[in-house]
Amino acid sequence: MEYQVLTRDSEGYPKRLLERLGDDAPSQLYYHGPLSLLSRFTMAFMCADALDGQGFIETNQLLFTIREYDLNYIGGWHSWMETEVFRLGLFFPHPTVTLFTAKGLGHETFDSYLLDRFYPPIDSFPERKEFYRRAEAGNLLVLSQVPPDTVSTARRNVIERNWIACALSDVVFIPYGPKGSKTYTLAKRIKAAGWPVFTLEHELATDLHQLGIPGFTRKTVGPFLDRLGARLSSERPLPEDATPASPVPRTAELKRAVQSEIPFVSDKPRSRRS
Repeated sequence: MEYQVLTRDSEGYPKRLLERLGDDAPSQLYYHGPLSLLSRFTMAFMCADALDGQGFIETNQLLFTIREYDLNYIGGWHSWMETEVFRLGLFFPHPTVTLFTAKGLGHETFDSYLLDRFYPPIDSFPERKEFYRRAEAGNLLVLSQVPPDTVSTARRNVIERNWIACALSDVVFIPYGPKGSKTYTLAKRIKAAGWPVFTLEHELATDLHQLGIPGFTRKTVGPFLDRLGARLSSERPLPEDATPASPVPRTAELKRAVQSEIPFVSDKPRSRRS
């Protein structure tokens, strides 16, 4: 994938990272796509993969309200619930989606990004066409904090990726992160840092409540987001550095874009998942 580099003294380097992380902010960030998405109200979503069926139901209850807001969703989009929010950001026209990968952008492609999250036999999902449409139109932002030649997804890079994604956000939603999980450790760091974070008002989130993270319901999460500055969705123009694309009705048949048809994707062979 073609990419650009941001250093700490670059004009486009996210100020929030410098304000929150200081000297611990990444010395370099690699990106492809419209950086202006990060200037929108951004919500990071992190969730442990062990979330059960009841957790899915409770999380979706909050999402019924959250989805009405004009948000930029950011995350690594790996766990089951995370991929649901990823799809939610593609389903509606008003949210935008930022993809944060723990691989190097010299190897990552839009195909490989999906393959790590929607692998056979669950690689078919309704928003797949919209994903490629936005990719081709230049309306997806892809970020990486690791050198471009990084092929594999190392655990330490995933942990750092999630931390940086939360540092970039106006608010973090963690519906589930039991003690002993990487998500719980992340939640503890976020709470200690004093960044806005919330969870479910449900016993599933007891461990997070004990950290002092507030829980909300479908009815109470809206006022919380309002206080932070989020706004309900309305018609809005595309980001200034995004490429306009002709509107395509959701019912229309879209041609699936392949890597050879997307001009900004590297022609390097895709590295197989380690």
